[in-house]
This record gives sequence, C-alpha cells and structure tokens, in this order.
Amino acid sequence: MKNLISLDSLTDIVSNSVGILIIFAVINLIHDNNKTFQLEIPIEHATELSPVFFISKDDRIIKLDTETIFSNAALQATSGTARNKRLFPLNYAGLLGKIDKDKGISFYARDTSNWEPFQSLDKRSSTLKDELSALNPKKQYAYFFVYDNSEDGSNIGSGFEAFRKAREYLKTRFVKTGWQPVNSDSPAHLCDRSFSQACTYLPSYLGGK
Repeated sequence: MKNLISLDSLTDIVSNSVGILIIFAVINLIHDNNKTFQLEIPIEHATELSPVFFISKDDRIIKLDTETIFSNAALQATSGTARNKRLFPLNYAGLLGKIDKDKGISFYARDTSNWEPFQSLDKRSSTLKDELSALNPKKQYAYFFVYDNSEDGSNIGSGFEAFRKAREYLKTRFVKTGWQPVNSDSPAHLCDRSFSQACTYLPSYLGGK
C-alpha cells in the first residue's frame, strides 16, 4: 500500500491527541460541578517591597537577621577566618558561612535543632508566628530558601512542607512570598543585585484575599 502513515506522522497524531485530552481534563477540572476555580500562576515579578529572608529545612524555619549576619561575617573577614572560601561560624542559629565572589555570603544549615518547627503556626502564639505576623504587606514580602529534600538519610521531614504551611499563613495576611530550592551543593546565599544576577530575589505568589 502506498498511503501508509509514517512513524513520525503517527507519533504526531498521538501526541496531539494526548495534548487535547489533557486540555479537556483541565477544563473539566476547572468547571467541575459548575464551579469556577481561580488558578494562581506562580510567576516572579518585580516589586518595590523589601524582602525578609527565611531558611526552611527539616520541618523547621529560621528568619535571617541580615544586619546581624553581615556584621558577624565582616568580623570574620577582618580576622582572616573567612579567607579562601573557608567555612566559618556566623554565630547565628547554627549557620556556617562562606564568602563567595559570585554569591556574596553562602549559608550552610547543618544543625536545625534550635529552629522552630512549622507546627508552631497552629499554636495561639509562637516566635515563628510572631515573626511572620510582623511582616508588613505594604512594605515587605517573605523570601524562603527551601531544602526540598531530607539529606544524609535523615528521617526528619523536608523543608518544603514547612514552607508551604508558612506561605499559606502569609497569604491570609496578604503577604507576598517568593522562594528557591537549595541544598548542600547549592546553598542559600545573600548579596546585592548589583553584585550579580544570581542575587535576584523576587516574589512569585500574591497575598490572599
């Protein structure tokens, strides 16, 4: 037979059919039971708001006091401890630091035992809840460095669930949030945007209504 369908054509037909099925599935999901759902697209966007930084790991969250951290790092650099990309104690929440010409200060979170677990957000009051509640939605947004996987075979939870819980809480307070996944090989880092493109921290979620 001369009019056989080529393998490439058959692949295109199958791919297009699957794509159409997915589109119909999404439409049916959105309009299920005659209800309309608002989909939130997590797109980073520029803002005049100031970021407040957090690290989320092992089901725990720590707020970064950047003024204290940079002061401590400057003292270490002056004493020579921070030379040649060596790790040095930041004397802050068990964090170790490293000065990098491309990323500013990198943070290594190895001991999180003194960080507050995210479950404290369900309590009437807690330090973490107070810190999140103190964010001013008209002036600030929260930016999270998230360890999304447990490391070193630890049976402690990852940081993603902690971040998700904090983000949901912040949305009820109309506070925007942004985040990026990190790990031991690619740790959290802070620096000024004029220093490097790697120093861009933007919100990607709007506060709730």
